[in-house]
Amino acid sequence: MTGVVSFQFAKQFARTFSSAEVLNKCKISIVKPVHHLVPISKAKLSKRFEGLKYEKTDIRSVGFRPVETEPDRFNDYYENTLKPNLLLMTFDDGFEVIEGKKRRSWDGSSSYHIHREKKKPKGVVVPTRDITPYTIDNLPKIESLVINCYANESSQFPNHPIVAQLLLQQITNVRPRKIYSRSDVVTWKIRRNTPMGAKVELKGKYLSQFLSTLTELVLPRVRSFNGLDNKKGGDRSGNISFGLTSEDVRYFPEIEANQDLWPVVFGMNFNIITSAQTDNDARLLLSGLGFPFKKIAESQPTA
Repeated sequence: MTGVVSFQFAKQFARTFSSAEVLNKCKISIVKPVHHLVPISKAKLSKRFEGLKYEKTDIRSVGFRPVETEPDRFNDYYENTLKPNLLLMTFDDGFEVIEGKKRRSWDGSSSYHIHREKKKPKGVVVPTRDITPYTIDNLPKIESLVINCYANESSQFPNHPIVAQLLLQQITNVRPRKIYSRSDVVTWKIRRNTPMGAKVELKGKYLSQFLSTLTELVLPRVRSFNGLDNKKGGDRSGNISFGLTSEDVRYFPEIEANQDLWPVVFGMNFNIITSAQTDNDARLLLSGLGFPFKKIAESQPTA
């Protein structure tokens, strides 16, 4: 025992000759304490309160709080039915990546090419992205829906932009924002920064609810609507646009039930933003969600 004590004393005595002065330093633990990171509820350790051991999302818990009070059947249909079908129809084992058209750099023959912006892509105005094969992780899906309601006679009737804003809020249950004119138009008697309508962007459950109403209640009742055009309305990036007249907007249940409260109704433009890479893939997605499309007339053989 005495040998161990003398060895420790000799070790500490040898350290005193170093410039680090270990003996004068404060002791700091390098290992992080684990007991501070693990929250422990002493009430759950007791055998008398079995209900505290469950999560609050479990109905057996004392502090139960319901989570899904409004199930999204539109999203459930996409995840359980439409998504496997899209994977089956778009999957291609031998598909190779198609490079999009990008901006071109200058050849550097002039000194002015150094700070000049790159040239536009060849054949198109806007650059296009690369087309990659579809997998289970990047299947087409609707990301958002932008609705524009434009009031043409806002210069003569200043209250029309307010009516357009209330109209969008009534049918979408989301508060829209006003849109303003960007320039002066003398022929239309419009000044810059004049309120001209309203705009709203739908996501999540509000998007699912509105699409269900649009595809199941509104579009089937429009007599003059023959379906979306298969060749128009796309921007070559997977986004589809179409519009409804003021008479078509009256078929929404929120407007039809109170016709006397809406003496003025405006038309609307819909821009569906999807994650599809091409317009054909976006139309395939919308067709599976219930949007009608015009039937392409088959060419008859000539004699």
